[in-house]
Amino acid sequence: MPKEVVPAPPAAASCAPLLPVTDDQHVAADLDVALSTPLTLVVHAQLEVAGAEPRSLDLALVIPRSQCRGERPLLSALLDAARAAIARATWGGTRHQPRRLLTRVAGRPHLIPLFEPT
Repeated sequence: MPKEVVPAPPAAASCAPLLPVTDDQHVAADLDVALSTPLTLVVHAQLEVAGAEPRSLDLALVIPRSQCRGERPLLSALLDAARAAIARATWGGTRHQPRRLLTRVAGRPHLIPLFEPT
């Protein structure tokens, strides 16, 4: 369930690098994990939404452990989890217009490549 809408952090997230991916399409870095079980990996993400002022929603991306190598999910599994979380948080795009999605690697924001640059 998404948390409340808060103002987006202006500086650090605006120049976040893309999330690195290996040749076999796994995320090439250990994500900052919120919860790890034998069946799932949960990663926090921030969804920036359009509006009069930049805002962000906190999301939890739930990824099946079968789609991970350690703390590194397949990019496709991460994107599927992101799409599902965004649909829940934005009511299918009717409540908020998504702009960018960020997650953290070693405490630093990284861009999840889900939306086209604007």
